[in-house]
Amino acid sequence: FNNNNNNGLKNNEEPIYAKVNKKKAEQAASPEEPIYAQVNKKKTGQATSPEEPIYTQVAKKVNARIDRLNKIASTINGKIDQLNRTASANKGVGGFSG
Repeated sequence: FNNNNNNGLKNNEEPIYAKVNKKKAEQAASPEEPIYAQVNKKKTGQATSPEEPIYTQVAKKVNARIDRLNKIASTINGKIDQLNRTASANKGVGGFSG
């Protein structure tokens, strides 16, 4: 008579499902959080983390460019107004009328 029973395990060896069940029970009581809890923490932490989501970064860059274009447009409009004032002041001068 040898040391193996009919399930292929040695007499003192636990079946794998028993080991898995023990591991599951340990995980529940272990200080290590399940992955979904870590993911949820990461999600809530993102709001306060220094790294912004990509769409926020893109929106900031787009807004900065729009601001720059608005300043340029404002400068151009100022030049046009200045030219219009100059042209109005010069109407009729030198025999030209417009």
